Amino acid sequence: MDSPIIPKLTWQEWKQVLHGFHPGNPTFLEKDYPSLDGKVVIVTGGSTGVGYQVVKSLAGSTNAKIYIFSRNQQKARDAIERMKLEIAEEYSKAVDESIKFVQVDLSDLTTIKPAVSEFLQAEDRLDIIIHNAGIMMPPRGSVTKQGYQMELGTNNIGPQLLQNLLDPIFIKTSSTNKPNESRIVWIASTSHFFSPLHGINWNDPNYRQVTNVPLKQMYSQSKAINIIQAQQWPVYHPEATNAVSISVCPGYLKTELQRNTTWLQQLGYSLLFHNPRYGAYTELFAALSPDITSANNGQHVISFGHFGEIRKDLEEKENSNKVWNFLQDQINQYV
Repeated sequence: MDSPIIPKLTWQEWKQVLHGFHPGNPTFLEKDYPSLDGKVVIVTGGSTGVGYQVVKSLAGSTNAKIYIFSRNQQKARDAIERMKLEIAEEYSKAVDESIKFVQVDLSDLTTIKPAVSEFLQAEDRLDIIIHNAGIMMPPRGSVTKQGYQMELGTNNIGPQLLQNLLDPIFIKTSSTNKPNESRIVWIASTSHFFSPLHGINWNDPNYRQVTNVPLKQMYSQSKAINIIQAQQWPVYHPEATNAVSISVCPGYLKTELQRNTTWLQQLGYSLLFHNPRYGAYTELFAALSPDITSANNGQHVISFGHFGEIRKDLEEKENSNKVWNFLQDQINQYV
């Protein structure tokens, strides 16, 4: 089978790629965050990397109740205890029970409904969800519990199911919030520019037959699909008039996301990439900034709090609908 077509980048797109190396300083910081009194936030993958910094920043500077959805219970518990000490030191604040943990494995669809049930037993509202968890460039041939290519399953199908199951409480909460307070933040990447035409290798989405492509292409596909998810969620949920769905490239960051890359790649990342704290500022700009409104539904935010470009073929409505329906077909039996 032939390798997928990768569209050539325009000058404007290359400019955005280069922006990630020198994005300037974030301007939307903790001092600008709303208080979030009585609000409930979910951050997937909140026990490491950028997600850890997102939770710490939120807990230290707002009054939100925050749920970390992640796979490893012990790792998450340890992270929360460490986070509490750092918050006390950096923010002079005791967070007590404001940070909670729910165990879920996005690479195993059977774990997602029980996780949502646990959350719903504890809460009657959900104001913001940040789909932060993800995986990049696992060993070739890696698959999820249900047999999907690992990045497709973990970065797209798992979050699709999680959001689907959370939609009722999220939409209900949004109807009681002010316009634009309810947000869904889908973590994508500038890497979407290097995805197959239309964002997905329709001939072989799981790359079972095409094996001669760079590993990065499968990650890029998953990030393009994240962008389409952000675009399509409002289309399929027009009743959520107070909610905003938006995609984000947090930035070029030094995190555990690169643990599967080569030593040479990791050396380059260590020299050229930024502290994960800055990625948290990007994600929280998308989640909290008053500059984000319903007019920005489906748009894309880049480091460290700027609006960016989306590759034009990812905005074609017919294809985007097809991607959404493909994802829905994968999760139907787990809803």
